[in-house]
Amino acid sequence: MDPNVQESAETKQSGSALVTAVSCHDIFDLTACQTDSSPLAKGAAFSFINAVQAVNQRLVKHNEKETLQFEVILLGKDCEEQIKSKIFDSAKHYGLKIGKFYFCSRGEFVRTLQANNVKLFLSTDRDDVYGALKAGVPAALLCQQADQQVQDQLKVLFSGDLIGLSDDFIDCLKDFGFSAVQIQNFKAAKGCIQEFAALIGEMRKKFGCENSPLHTILITVLGSRDVCATALKVLRGWGLDVDEAFCLAGAPRNPILTTIQPHVLWDDGLHNMKGSGVTE
Repeated sequence: MDPNVQESAETKQSGSALVTAVSCHDIFDLTACQTDSSPLAKGAAFSFINAVQAVNQRLVKHNEKETLQFEVILLGKDCEEQIKSKIFDSAKHYGLKIGKFYFCSRGEFVRTLQANNVKLFLSTDRDDVYGALKAGVPAALLCQQADQQVQDQLKVLFSGDLIGLSDDFIDCLKDFGFSAVQIQNFKAAKGCIQEFAALIGEMRKKFGCENSPLHTILITVLGSRDVCATALKVLRGWGLDVDEAFCLAGAPRNPILTTIQPHVLWDDGLHNMKGSGVTE
């Protein structure tokens, strides 16, 4: 076995699993690695794993043979051998159900995602998210939870301004000051999120309207209500009927994000370019 790949007993073999890759730098605090046998401290987005496990538990409770579940793999970049062992042991200590652990160089992480048929890559690092999107890998921002104890519901938020715009209109964004590279990134982001949205929609339908462990939200900031309505229509066409929708029509979105506290934020980048905050 490749020494940079470690499989756990939780590895699934189903081809229908929603494979989600998460940066281990977000799940564990690697900046304060202990030299003793104590586990790594929980990272900024640790509660995401617990929320995902709650979804899987409910799916199996409804159907023991359920194949559409989250399969989480942890991806570590440029990790020393001591850190690799620490990550694996810490995951076992906290009872995290991780399918595989991949350790690679920074320049190899996109190829690792592609090789594992990842349906969604999550990181708090915007550069990594945009790098994955450019390569055609669905990617989204992993948000820090203000309350790490909120773990019984996975919240997935789609920033839908881009979803509600036609391809012709996206091409016209150059008239609003966006560069050709940015426009290409927008198209890549919209094109590769469809499969993930469809899988989330299929998974969401397995739960009732109330007390669901999976909650989906759409938010639009730029444009009129028509953009929000179009985004809703597109998502429904993909198989996702969101639980909530917010049409802000130019109002700031941060107050809504602070209230919702999503674990996952698929950010189209139209109004929140690299370098600005997400949850301030």
